[in-house]
Order: sequence, then C-alpha cells, then structure tokens
Amino acid sequence: MKTARYAVVLTMIVIGLVLALDIAYYVHGSLEEFPEPEDHEKVRTAAGFIGVVLLSAEAMLWFVLRRLRRAPHLARVTGGAA
Repeated sequence: MKTARYAVVLTMIVIGLVLALDIAYYVHGSLEEFPEPEDHEKVRTAAGFIGVVLLSAEAMLWFVLRRLRRAPHLARVTGGAA
C-alpha cells in the first residue's frame, strides 16, 4: 500500500511540474522569434487545453490518494475486507 501511495504522490509531483511549465508557456505565449497574434492565440488554446487535462489528472490522482490513505482504516473497521 505504501508503494502505491508513493507512486501516486510522485506522479502528482511530476504532473504539477509539467502544469507549472504549461502555465508559463500560456503566459509567455509563442516562443517564435517574431510571433504573430494568431500564433499567440494558437499557443493559448493548446496550453489551455493541456492545462485542463493536467488539472483533471491531478484531481483524479488526489481522489486516488485519498482512497489509498483510507484503505487501512477501512480494513480495520470491517475486519479485513476492504
């Protein structure tokens, strides 16, 4: 059980770092030398979509982590059946 919790926490940290980079990319915009306004719009659209996906993944992992943390408690209360 502990290994699963550590794996979920590590995955959440990695996704959080990628999300931070995505936010920086969203704020900065296109990384071209001379970007046009439509290039910025494309980047913001893509970065916004990726941000929503990453936030959804973080939320799902948070619920999984809560479930994993409650599992030993449920096993004691129910006599071993989770």
